[in-house]
This record gives sequence, structure tokens and C-alpha cells, in this order.
Amino acid sequence: MKKVWLLLLALMLILPGAAAFAQQDSLPSSEIDRISNSVVLILAMTDGEVVSTGSGTIIESTGVIYTNRHVVEDADDYAILMIRDLGELPELRYYATPTLVHPTIDFAVLQIDRDNNNRRIEPNTLNLPTISLANTLPSIGETVFVFGFPGIGDGYMVLTRGSITTIQNETVDGDRIPFWYQTDAQISPGNSGGLVVNGQGLMVGIPTQVRSEDRTLGRLGGILSVSAVRAALSSMGVSVVIAPTQVPQQPDTETAPQPTGTQELIIEISRVDHAVELDDTNGMRVHMIVNALGYRGQDLRIGAFMFWDDDEPIVASNRAPDRNRTGSGHLTMQEVLTPQFDHSVWEDLWFFIPYNSFPDGGTGTRGAYIEAQLGIDGEPFSAFSNTIGFEYTFAERQLIIDIDRIEHNVTVNNLTGMRVHSRINTIGHRDGDIRVGLFLYWEDGTAIPGTNAPSDFRTSSGNLTVQDVLRPQFDNTVWDDFWFFVPYNYFPSGLSGTQPAFAQVEIGIDGQPFASWSLSEDFELNYN
Repeated sequence: MKKVWLLLLALMLILPGAAAFAQQDSLPSSEIDRISNSVVLILAMTDGEVVSTGSGTIIESTGVIYTNRHVVEDADDYAILMIRDLGELPELRYYATPTLVHPTIDFAVLQIDRDNNNRRIEPNTLNLPTISLANTLPSIGETVFVFGFPGIGDGYMVLTRGSITTIQNETVDGDRIPFWYQTDAQISPGNSGGLVVNGQGLMVGIPTQVRSEDRTLGRLGGILSVSAVRAALSSMGVSVVIAPTQVPQQPDTETAPQPTGTQELIIEISRVDHAVELDDTNGMRVHMIVNALGYRGQDLRIGAFMFWDDDEPIVASNRAPDRNRTGSGHLTMQEVLTPQFDHSVWEDLWFFIPYNSFPDGGTGTRGAYIEAQLGIDGEPFSAFSNTIGFEYTFAERQLIIDIDRIEHNVTVNNLTGMRVHSRINTIGHRDGDIRVGLFLYWEDGTAIPGTNAPSDFRTSSGNLTVQDVLRPQFDNTVWDDFWFFVPYNYFPSGLSGTQPAFAQVEIGIDGQPFASWSLSEDFELNYN
């Protein structure tokens, strides 16, 4: 009987602790879904070829990814793949650039900066799911969960579970901190750089290495602790940012979502900052608030559009990249957003619009305004913001050049060729020497060589060109029809069939680089 009472007493003492341990021994399926959306597959590439793979974790909604240093070493670019649903292979979503590679600690930071077509995106337009760093460190015996994309998983997200078996302290800046953990959770190559969370779904470390003992088949995985991550960031002068809380699924009454199935898009311009410098370019920054209800996982397109005060669309200058103009040439800045929650809010999403994207050809100051628009990507915009007015002052000195048309089979001085008609406008360059030039390219953007052309029809690198120097006689001088003639026999010989190409004219102060250029004009060369 005494043994029975002792056994019952032992059970009374053990069971409460066992119950508490069991509560952290698994993660709810909703938590697994949430965490998995923040873990990425990293393809390390060199010259466009994949050389290795690893995992990473999104820490900030703007696309900051924590990973291992050895994941990003010996590569020149990084593709970021994410899952949309558990059980599906990850999809290419972004490209990223390293912003921190620690010299001694196996830790690195990537910043998502391009979309899946390798086009530049503004990180502040992203609203990606994130994981927060744990403030409480795990103890020996505590259950942890490892997320990543190991090679043995055939490209799928893999979740394993185990316990902290060892804590290894190291001295950093005079303090002893937990630097490494070991775990009996399964960790395999490819897991490196991924995520280890505790029972609350908070990041406690990065799976980094595997140690095996061949004789006993023992195997322990190494975890770089969050305290080591914080030390790595601090040593590089980086403040540790804990991921912000996303819009809750059950917000307060005054901002509560409408019933399931309801969809709403709201966009507002909060302010416009002028004379902002970004990447050595001067321009304006448009700040917006975006609210998307019921569009989780659906691509939305947001755009800022410029208008003159008479509601005429502002046409982008020829110096503006293609992505800063609509099909009709309207000046714009656009991005695609993908809400990760049923109720997603971007509280300060901004676009930068360089002043050199505004059109030339005017003088003085003209009133204008900005409007932002939002809608499902691929469909017409359906939500419109307030408008904010501003004044645009044209530059005192301007050089403008455009192609009007191309004529073929024109004879000049007994030579047959093509004549490119252009319009030239100079403002503020009276009595200065201005150089104008015609440049010719094959369809793929390769400059057409001038092998058969005289030396004065070739650039210093040997490409075909026609150039001239003009001297404006007035403060505002216009050449309505200035043309360039290129004989056909100056083009390369030895080709056959129809060869697509395009022409572009450029203008600048003589002796300096060309400062402005036209849009391209397509043409074809027909060889026998």
C-alpha cells in the first residue's frame, strides 16, 4: 500500500508539469500556415545559374530576410520563392540583394528589391507576412519547431519537431550569452538559414548546421540563437527591429471588418514631400494609406498619376523609364501589392517620382495635381484617392528631341537610304553648341555596327551614327523638321531576310554626354 501511495504522489507531482509541456508540444494548423508563409526558399545564383539553395525568414513586412552567411556566399544574385498553400511547391516571387553579411558569425540579411520579372520594386510597397523574434530564450528540454526547405523535402516546405538538448554560451562584448543551441529535431542541408520557433510561434533561432556521429548514428542539429543574431546586428551597427503586429483578424469595433465575402478597397494620399533626393536623383515622394478588405492572396495594382490643373494628363519625358509611363505616355508610378490577410493595411506606402520624369518643353511654373488609384491587377482601377495639388517649375535650360517619322528609299546625293525626321527644341541655350545624334539598334538592343560606313558615320566604338552640331539663335529655339540621312550601303552586309531594328535620336551640349533622348522608332531592313 505504501508503494501505491508513493506512486500516486509521484503522478500528482508529475502530471501538472507534463500537461504544461504537452501544451507546447504541437502547433495549431492556423499557426503552421501563418509561420510557413514567412519562410522562403532562397536560390543562390551565379550568372543566372542556381549554385546552391537555402532557407530564410521574413522579419519585416518590407522584405527583410534573415538567413545564414553561408547561404549567400559565392553567388551574385538571389531568387526568393514562397508558398501560397501548404502542400504546394514554392513559387518564384521576388529577387533580393544582401544588405548585411557578418564577417565572423554565420548570419546574413537579404532585402527584397525586385519582382519575379527582375524589375525594381520599392520595399515599402510590400506587405509581407513576418515572424517576430522571441524575447524569452528557450531552456533545455523545451520543444521547438523547425521550418525550411531541405533538399530531402523535394522542394516542399518541411516542418520537424524536437527538443533543445544543449545550450552553448559564448562571450560577446564581455557578456556571456546563449550563442548555440543543439536539437534532436531533424535538420538537413537546405534547412540552413530557415526558422526555429517556440510553442508560441516566435523565432528562437536559425537552423545552421548538422553534427552526426557515424558509429552511433547520433545526429544533432545546430541552431544559431536569436541572442547571437541580435549580437551580430549590434556589432554591425544595425538596430534590431521586431516585426510589427499585422492587422488583427478581429479588430476594434470602429475598424472591424465587414461580414465574410465583403470586399472593399480604400486609398488615400496622406502627404507629398517635395525636393526629396533618392539614389542621387531629385524628385517628389507621394505617401499613401491603402486598406484592402477581402482580397487576401489576390494581386492588386496601385498607381499614382499626374495631371495638369486643367485635368490634362502629364506626359512622361522620354527620359522616364517605361514603367513610369502608361501605354499613352501618361506619367505614373505603379506597383502590385498582394494582401496577406483578410484585412490588410499599408499605413505609409510611398512612391518616388523623379523630376526628370516630368515633360520638357514648357517654361515658368504650372499647376498640377496627383491622384492615386487602386484595383485588381489586370482590371480597370476601381478605387480613387483624394487629389493633392502642387506647382511644377520647368527647368531654365532644356534640351528636347523627338522622332516624327522615318522615310525609306530616299535618294540624297545619288545615294539611296532612310531619312529620319526629328523635332528639336532648345530652351536657355542661346549661342551654345548643341550636339544631336542618330543611333541605330537591332531589335534586341544591340548597336548596329558601322563597318561599311565612313569614319564620320561611326562612334568611337565603331557603331553606326549620324551626328551634327547646332547653335541656337534664341532663348527658345525650335527645329520643326531636322532630318538625318543614312545610306543603306552604310549598314552591315552579309545578312538575309528582314531584320527588325529601331532608331533613337539624342541631344546634349557639345563635348558632354548626351542629356536627353527620344523614344525609339521601329523600322525594318530588307536584305535580298
